[in-house]
Amino acid sequence: MRPFILEDDKIKVLNQRVLPREEWVDVHDAFEGADAIKNMLIRGAPIIAVFAAYCLYIHRKKHPDTLKSAWESLKNSRPTGVNLHNVLEEIKPLIERGASPEEFYEFAQYVERREIEINEKIAKYGLLFFDKPKRVLTYCNTGSLATPGIGTALGIIKLAFRNGLVDKVFVGETSPYMQGARITAYELRKEGIPYTVVPDNHMPFLIYRGMVDIAIVGADRITKDGYVFNKIGTLSISLACKKFNVPFIVAAPSTTFDSKPFSEDTTVEIRKDTPSEDYLYYAFDITPPELVDYIISEKGIWKV
Repeated sequence: MRPFILEDDKIKVLNQRVLPREEWVDVHDAFEGADAIKNMLIRGAPIIAVFAAYCLYIHRKKHPDTLKSAWESLKNSRPTGVNLHNVLEEIKPLIERGASPEEFYEFAQYVERREIEINEKIAKYGLLFFDKPKRVLTYCNTGSLATPGIGTALGIIKLAFRNGLVDKVFVGETSPYMQGARITAYELRKEGIPYTVVPDNHMPFLIYRGMVDIAIVGADRITKDGYVFNKIGTLSISLACKKFNVPFIVAAPSTTFDSKPFSEDTTVEIRKDTPSEDYLYYAFDITPPELVDYIISEKGIWKV
């Protein structure tokens, strides 16, 4: 499963807003790429960083004069996701010295390969939490449509299942875009992994009823002091896990780590496309470190 495909001077993007119906949208430059990120056609902290690198490659080929403003547009497309910002800072020297399209392409390929290797390492570390078959709760989508390769939190679940260590997966719907009900369920079905979709407000109750052995989620940003920014609803899962002694695990690549400590000034995106003006829909919430048991990256496991 690939969330986008590079074709000559354009990128075909799998519109994740309408999955499981498969619809592909053509992106011709980095400005259109930024719109695709902003409008959630492509989502998932690791994959949008890789996608942005390829967007700048096709933009460099066709519109070298507007490369700097294209870079800014991508940077502003997802202010909470730190992976995107980290990769854009990495590619900045190529823009400043007027690197060739080939160099932009090589950089994008490098970022993609790096993320695939990272995910494989995360999955292997995560497997250490499965000493026996378990009932797992996960949230949003952290699989092959949110990252290159196997995935982060969902990558752990996939590898555990392949080793006979997953009894069942509970998938939170993840409103308002239903990434869990539409995308994670889609991936689990493809893998043949038994799952049940549950409304978001059911998740603490399942934990209370003893129906969950472990919760594994991803992250869009992890601050230096251990605050986790993730899809809105993650905080309620962590609170229930802490109350009822269920391990709460966060799995994310090191590119999701923020070098700065937590600040209330960090932008937390609010959805604009709500059913009516009297709705408030945050895109993310913040889980403080005291509610997180372990963080897994490709570099190891941290007890928080």
